[in-house]
Amino acid sequence: MDPLTRLTHERACERLIYALARALDRYDYDAALALWSEDGVLCVPGRDHAGQGEIRRWMGQREKDMICRHIVTNVIVDVIDDVTAEATSYCSTWRVRGWRGREPGPMVPQAYAVEFIDSFQRKDDQGWLFARREVRVALAGVEQRQALRAT
Repeated sequence: MDPLTRLTHERACERLIYALARALDRYDYDAALALWSEDGVLCVPGRDHAGQGEIRRWMGQREKDMICRHIVTNVIVDVIDDVTAEATSYCSTWRVRGWRGREPGPMVPQAYAVEFIDSFQRKDDQGWLFARREVRVALAGVEQRQALRAT
């Protein structure tokens, strides 16, 4: 694979990572699901969500009045071939309940620091899409640690 093609594939996958964070922060689930393959799998601690229907249900369980910001960094994309790629990235998540629509909300300690392990596939008619995302929690606030223990 020539360097320009590799770079183009890397950038397309990197953009998916950022676009998913933005769509989740905006509660734009249609935009979020458009980034996933039909049979994509989202692995969050305690549960795997297979297919767009299950991923949408997981999104629908998020608190509706919460301001949330996913700050994604350290993105490294490895292109395997013309149709598959993998990536890792870190994300710190800031959340505050009860303030959505009344911004700015109060600044509180961040809720999570996680690592994303992503797999992508390229479809001729759709371009690059998420095939799988595994969320590995590295650090969590007190409330979040209690929730993780319950799963």
